[in-house]
Parts: sequence; C-alpha cells; structure tokens
Amino acid sequence: MPLPERERSQPKTATRFLLASGRELSKSTVFYLLHFGGWIVLSGVSFAADLTMKGAYAAALETLAWLICGSTLTLGLRRVYRGVRFTPRSYVSYAVIGLLFCTAGAPVFYIAAKALTRVGYILASHFSYHLPLFVAADRADAQLPWWIPLDFWLSYVTILFAWSALYFGINAMLDLETERANVARALKLADTARLRALQSNLNPHFLFNALNGIATLIREKDAAAASAMVDALSSFLRSTLQRLDTPEIQVSEELELINQYLRIQHYRFGDRLRATVDAGPDTLEALIPTLILQPLVENAVRYGVLPREEGGCLWVSIRKDTENLVISVEDDGPGLKLSPQISVGLGLGNSRDRLSALYGSAAQLTTGRRAQGEGFAVVIRMPLRRVLPT
Repeated sequence: MPLPERERSQPKTATRFLLASGRELSKSTVFYLLHFGGWIVLSGVSFAADLTMKGAYAAALETLAWLICGSTLTLGLRRVYRGVRFTPRSYVSYAVIGLLFCTAGAPVFYIAAKALTRVGYILASHFSYHLPLFVAADRADAQLPWWIPLDFWLSYVTILFAWSALYFGINAMLDLETERANVARALKLADTARLRALQSNLNPHFLFNALNGIATLIREKDAAAASAMVDALSSFLRSTLQRLDTPEIQVSEELELINQYLRIQHYRFGDRLRATVDAGPDTLEALIPTLILQPLVENAVRYGVLPREEGGCLWVSIRKDTENLVISVEDDGPGLKLSPQISVGLGLGNSRDRLSALYGSAAQLTTGRRAQGEGFAVVIRMPLRRVLPT
C-alpha cells in the first residue's frame, strides 16, 4: 500500500534518566558531567604530582594547558565515535577503531598542549621569572622536542584509549538501562493496553451487535450461519484473551486475530464490508505488538465502511522495507472530512504509546488521506524483528 499523502508523526524525544532524587537528566548532560568531571579529577592528580618539582605556578599552567587540549580533543573523538556507534559492531572492532584514533590523536594532543604551555610560559615569565622553580620548569619544558617522544606517545595513547573505553562502556551501560526502562514501560503500558483491548473487544455494543446478528439468523432459521457466527465469535474472544499477556506476537498470529474479527463483521454486514488482507511471506515470522492492528481495523470499519449505505473497502497490508516492517490500514470511506475524531481516537493514541514504549523513536505511526482517492490511511513503520531460535 502507498504511504498517505499527509503524515503526522510524533516528535522524537531525547533519552532521559530519572535520579533517586526525582530529578531528570538527559543523556547529553550525563556525558558532559562525566567528561569534564573525569578530566578535572585527572588534572588534579597531575597537578599534585608536579607541584613539588615545578611549583604551584608552573604546575597550574601546564595542567591547565593539558586539561584544555585533552578535553577538547576527546570532544572531537566523541563526534567520531557517535557515528561509529550507529553501525552495530563487535567490541573488538570498537577497540581497534579506538586504538587507531588514539594512536593518531596522541601527537595532536602533545603538540597542542606543548604549544599552549609555551605561550603560557612566555606570557607568565614577566610576572614569575624571579621564582626558581618556575624558571627551572620553563627551561625543562623548552628543551622538550616538538615531535612527541615515544614515552609521551605511550602515555597519551593510554589516556585517550582509557577515555575511549569508558565512552563506549558507559554508553553501552546507558543503552542497556534505557532498554530495560523501555521494557518496563512497555509492560506497564501492556497492562493498560490489556484493559483497553478488553474494553474495545468485549464492550457491550460489540457483543450486543454480534449476539443480535446471531439472534436474527436464528429467527430466520439459518441455523448453519448462526452456528458459524457463534463459533467465529467464541474463537475470536478466546484467541484475544490468550494473547493479552504477550507484548509481541508473530505477524501470522496477529493476522489470525484480524481474520477472525473480519469474519464476524462479514456475518453482520455481508457484502457491505469488502476487506483485503495482504502480508508478504517474508513478514509472517516478524514480531509485532499484540493487538496493534485490531483497533485500527475496527476504526476503519466503524468510520470508513459503516457510514455509507453501500458499505466500503478495507485494505490491510504488511510488507518488508529493507530493515523495517511497514503496516498500513486503509479504507475508502469519508476520511477526515466527516470523521476528524478518528485521528485522535483511543485506538490510535494507545497504538502510538505502545510503539514508543517498545521501539522508541525507531517506530512511527502516521495518519492521513489515502494516496489513491478518498479515504483514510494509517501507516506504521517499525524495526523488523524476528523470533530468535531457542
């Protein structure tokens, strides 16, 4: 199915962490706190080590130059590593990449720190040249070569590699905690979704119409059709209740529920409801949120098919698009012109919340007019995930 002409997607939200105090911090804030906090602590250790030999002024000057250059260089490494992390790799690959960048970055770190230190000594010599320790430190620094010596190279590579390891390691921990939080939120929303699904599927209106249709068939002495509708209704309710405790099921199972629901509606509305369900063979084993389609199909039947005396058409499509699963539910009804409330209904809101909880910003639910003719379309784009072998 084509994508709708107008799409309204939900804004992406930044990852945030809830502290024990109740305050929220963004992932970016956590990085800067750890980054500058770590460099300040390391600089304090370096200052304390140089204090006796070089004096307070020289030690402070060299430490400040070292702090500025080191923190700035690693901020540049962060930009590189963020791009690297978007492509899934093994930890060994991350280590090799980090080692290469650290080996190349060590001379840059050394030369920049030495240049800044020399400028500092030149400017400060007018005020502190009478201090013996300062003069000795100035002369010792001036004798160091501009190209990084081997022992300095190893030291700087070790520092940069340790920073890189912490960057990848802490990000992996934060990603794991985010995933756990998403799972917990998904389970929480699943409880709400379970109640809403029960309200949607077992509401008196739905049951009344289904039972009324069965009673009509009995009065018309169409025992075969009445028996078939009872079987379809009981199978649908049983299948729905059995799957409510599972956050995700396979596409094939979800389609089974949809076909059972449509079978009940066909007994009620006959040829007024013309439905087509199409799923690619390569999507049947993919995972999908449980009962994500049922409220969307029910909306399409209620707002797209029933408002017209002659009925209408309904299309459900599930297909693979590279590493994504694209799901669309469309109808040829009046669309937003006569039923604007369907764009903000309980079913769509609940579906958006569940997609966000399970997949974060990687999943989107968009709504709009059908690309071909009148009607309404709902399109879900989510990561393609399959059941792992046990």
